[in-house]
Amino acid sequence: MFNAEKEKTSFKLVIVRPHKILLIKKNFFEFSFNDDVDNDEETIPDFEKFKSLNAAEQYYLADIYNWDDGPIVLQWIINSPKCDKGTACKIFWNAEPDYYYDFTAETIDEYEKDVWNLLQSIVKRFKANDFAKSRFKFIPTEEGYKTDWPTKYDIWEIPAELKNGVNGRKPFGFGL
Repeated sequence: MFNAEKEKTSFKLVIVRPHKILLIKKNFFEFSFNDDVDNDEETIPDFEKFKSLNAAEQYYLADIYNWDDGPIVLQWIINSPKCDKGTACKIFWNAEPDYYYDFTAETIDEYEKDVWNLLQSIVKRFKANDFAKSRFKFIPTEEGYKTDWPTKYDIWEIPAELKNGVNGRKPFGFGL
């Protein structure tokens, strides 16, 4: 039997509006390129502006993020109660986690610790099933990622859902 209400929600689009795309690009995309290298001053984005982003906007930000900026904003996304499970999955696999599988907190180089910690926080949230929603799609194998890397340490035991990915919709930018 046809259910009009169910059909209405099954085709719902997840749109990131133009003014939010501009806010994201202005404040969180390649922000480190504004660093004052002569005075050794690092640019840190505005956390208050970040808090205004909803889950779809966080996914969009993770999708366009330049890893040259470091993982600070990505860690904000993972720590956010708005973080969608698909967004966390996307961030995890975009970080090329297999590089980190041979390391523990004691053996990882100092300059790699922030990404290592980011990956570990994603693994912990997946193991605890600590996401409010699971609406956004990210299937690592469909995106070309190998998910069956061998690991030496129990801390890198990847939950099945993180390996298999998350079904849903992909948010898209509208109007730009």
